[in-house]
Amino acid sequence: MGTLTGKTAVVVGASGESNFGTAIARRLAQEGANVVVSARRKEPLAALAGEIGGLAVACDVTDEAQQEALFAAAREKYGQVDIAVFSAGIHAADAIAELSADKILPSLQVSFVGALLFFKHAANAMEEGGSVITISSLTARIPGPGLAVYSGARAGIDYAIKVAAQEYGPRGIRFNSIAAGLIETDMTSMLFGMDPVIEAYIDATPVGRMGNLDDMAEAALFLADGQRSSFINAQVLDLAGGQQNGHLPRF
Repeated sequence: MGTLTGKTAVVVGASGESNFGTAIARRLAQEGANVVVSARRKEPLAALAGEIGGLAVACDVTDEAQQEALFAAAREKYGQVDIAVFSAGIHAADAIAELSADKILPSLQVSFVGALLFFKHAANAMEEGGSVITISSLTARIPGPGLAVYSGARAGIDYAIKVAAQEYGPRGIRFNSIAAGLIETDMTSMLFGMDPVIEAYIDATPVGRMGNLDDMAEAALFLADGQRSSFINAQVLDLAGGQQNGHLPRF
């Protein structure tokens, strides 16, 4: 019996074959949780839900009504929600000189507005306390060119978890974030075919290796499980092998 047996987790951003949300959903299920997986595309969700014995619910996080319906479906199926993981995001990589409102707003709607609404509806579904986790980025900790929108949205939510922890602390709900370094996923796989890029990242990382999806899944499990992390709240956990103390590679 796993330490999450009897708990219910909602994981948003779990429609990729190889991404953070999918890896986290699998790990939480392995530990015994009932897992509700969600993203905009229903087809890959259904396959993942079948694999882990969970529930698939399509949801566009920019639509508050769909978020509310997601948590209602989770409660209808499993009762209350105990764990909620926000792993949705849109990559944006434009220099500030090239930005327009049309380039800025989509990322903010998902990564900032969507995350705040997720906090609201996740907490509403947690009647007996719980753990809310958002996936952030090393680039929200140390700057790099072309990342003002992407990193700014993540950094904003990293601060918002501190506010959420204050507001929901009396109800026993914890809010934490995982700031991930460069890890191979569906979105970043192209970079892992560029040896100079990977070598530069390894050189800048004190542990001397790249992170992987297992690292992310274990970090999320740690923050999700009250037996492991009940006294950790309003924290940004750096999952970057120490690179957060240095800088991004210069190319």
